Amino acid sequence: MRFSSIFTAAALAASLVVQSGVLADNWPQAGGPNGTWRFDRGVAPSKWSAALNQHIKWRTTLPNGGQGGITVWGDRVFLTTFEEYKDGDPKFSATILGHCLDAKTGKILWSVKLVGENASPLMYAYSDSTSWTPVTDGKHVWFFNCSGEMGCWDFAGHEVWRRKFLAPGEPFNKQHEPILNGDTIVSLEPLAASEPGYRADRAFWHFLRGIDKATGKTKWIAEDGTTYYCTSVIGKLADGRTGIVSGRGGPHGVPERPIGISMTSLEPGSEGKTIWRWVPEDLPGGPVDGTTFNALYTMSWNPLYTCWFRHAPEESHLVFDSSTGKLLKTQPLYKNVDYRQWDPNKGAYTTHLNVNIRDMHDFSPAVQLKPGEVIHVFPNWASNIVAYGYHYFLTSTGHRRNGYAPPGLSGPSHCVGRVSIETGKVEFLEVPVSVVREAGKPEHYIYDEPLRTKPLDYKGRDVAAEDRSRTDGWTIPAFFGSPIAINGKIYISTMLGITYVIDGRAKNLDEKALLGVNDLGPSGETWSLNSLSFSNGKLFNRSLKEVVCIGD
Repeated sequence: MRFSSIFTAAALAASLVVQSGVLADNWPQAGGPNGTWRFDRGVAPSKWSAALNQHIKWRTTLPNGGQGGITVWGDRVFLTTFEEYKDGDPKFSATILGHCLDAKTGKILWSVKLVGENASPLMYAYSDSTSWTPVTDGKHVWFFNCSGEMGCWDFAGHEVWRRKFLAPGEPFNKQHEPILNGDTIVSLEPLAASEPGYRADRAFWHFLRGIDKATGKTKWIAEDGTTYYCTSVIGKLADGRTGIVSGRGGPHGVPERPIGISMTSLEPGSEGKTIWRWVPEDLPGGPVDGTTFNALYTMSWNPLYTCWFRHAPEESHLVFDSSTGKLLKTQPLYKNVDYRQWDPNKGAYTTHLNVNIRDMHDFSPAVQLKPGEVIHVFPNWASNIVAYGYHYFLTSTGHRRNGYAPPGLSGPSHCVGRVSIETGKVEFLEVPVSVVREAGKPEHYIYDEPLRTKPLDYKGRDVAAEDRSRTDGWTIPAFFGSPIAINGKIYISTMLGITYVIDGRAKNLDEKALLGVNDLGPSGETWSLNSLSFSNGKLFNRSLKEVVCIGD
């Protein structure tokens, strides 16, 4: 069968999500109604501005910041924050609040407290205690404190159960999101010493874990380890089986082995069993280590294809058969590329067709190549999604994290990238880093510049524990929120509170495909590491200061 025919079948199978009934009108978990981060029903807004209060239905001040997504069911909205920050407090905490809001007005109806043991930095650019998104089934809501506590409450705020669990060690980096699959919550935790399968030499390994939503008891633990940085993604295989893709590999000596990716079964009777495992030892072109292969991504896939990145020495896009794990295609991310670059000297885009990114240069002052250096494509961690026949991602900018020859800097500067799963064609579109919007003045787009922001709470207090949280997040690179795809549009956000809306089905990734550059507040004074949520024609998003409902 031709690759294009296979893809068409995959697209049809991927569209078989819940399109009617109560579930389709809600956003019950971080990945949406079916957990895939894609939803092809309804029309979501493309343009808004919190700075100008445009297309904002309501906005609610939050007691402190948080990074987890927003869960919506009917007339209820759920999210987490830290406790109120008090002047003089240390900027570390293991205590968070779970909030229930009125979806029509934004009023906070009730809040609960979850206390963990391993304190995280506040507003850490690589996640914190608030980073796991609540999940709900329409009757109950489950809140999660990444510092080591989770629990279940009914919609009136009455506690059903609580559960302590082992929190990660330092550094406090996370990308996992809890997943509700039937009566089971899929979490990610180390094994306790008393649990079956525990080994002292794997004491810090993390494993997907099935938890009974009614009791908080563990039902199963996956066979393969999963790096704590990884955002595992649920989905349906072509034959209808439910699986989840996760990975291993990354910086800071993440321990889980072997480096690679796994498809784990969620089918009744075989939960946690490995369907397939891919290990890159036989892939030619360089070593296998945490620099070469990172599992710091949203492991996005569809019924037929699973996608991943290789970083070094030849940054590439990998396509696997979702049913077998067979590697089908390897496409370099820097060869034969179409690159739409913003030229500040001309004040317009310049189109480069079928070029080698390593032969290019950036205008950005953050990307100054030394003699012998080149630009390396480095897909930004977490900022990726498979949708509409492409794998979309952001490029991180201006750092030297590719540790293999030829030496160089990451780039191209401030781009949305995509790879065609069918053809392997790679495209990059440079986007504004930020936009300045002030009442009564023309809006001003900022290109090519490394920016800084102020992580200020609603009282104007800087609550960030370290300076990396005061950058724009592109260079360090921060763990931006995972993108979502809504009925043909891709929503990708950055730490500056900027959300790019891309026409996911555009023939060319050019300036016409950029449908909106939206803000959560004034440029340089807004901070967010959040994924968006969608329900009943409205988007929900948050900054450190507030949560907003977006809609016409």
